[in-house]
Amino acid sequence: MRANNSGEFVNIGVDVILGYAAGGFGIYAFRAKTMIPLRVAATCGCALGLAYGAIRGAQPTIIVNVVMLALNLWRLAEMRRLIADSGAAAGADPSRPEGYDWLKPFMHRVELPAEHVLFRKGDVGAEAFLIGDGEVHIPEYDAVVRPGDLLGEIGLLATDNKRSATAVCRTPVRAWRVSYYELKELCLQNPQFCLHLATVIVRRYEHNLRHAHREVEAPA
Repeated sequence: MRANNSGEFVNIGVDVILGYAAGGFGIYAFRAKTMIPLRVAATCGCALGLAYGAIRGAQPTIIVNVVMLALNLWRLAEMRRLIADSGAAAGADPSRPEGYDWLKPFMHRVELPAEHVLFRKGDVGAEAFLIGDGEVHIPEYDAVVRPGDLLGEIGLLATDNKRSATAVCRTPVRAWRVSYYELKELCLQNPQFCLHLATVIVRRYEHNLRHAHREVEAPA
């Protein structure tokens, strides 16, 4: 109940309470600093807004909140799946072809011809690549990057982001590309994903070091 201008008390309807609650969740969503709390608050706000619109019989409000509720639920599920998959990848074998499949929904597929130069030594890196089909040659180390390998991700953590080697397509290549900006955006949206990604990169680096060490020790 609340007092009107005459000092009399009147009942506050359920619709008014739902409207204020929906607005409160909306304000919290705008103030949230990480993505999952933002999506949860936005989902709650949309559900309450939908109930408010249903009680008031406001069709535009109902339609808008149904669409936004579906989008927020979808994005929330996508972010939770990303965290779960990245967590599993942090403990997976980095040499397995499917080790980085969890990143594909956030990458862009590209088709590259043979002899195409992905990047040159000394270039400032701006993106990483997941090789799907084909082979990429690294001339400085006479190494070959094959399907399932992640290429260029170390530059994300480098101080100057400069490439340490050149990468040339030995064959036609199908790859998935993600910019460092997009990866940083995902990290800022969810620190847990950032931790998992850093773990994956470090494991990959350790795997490469062990592999190089075995090649050096191998008999001629």
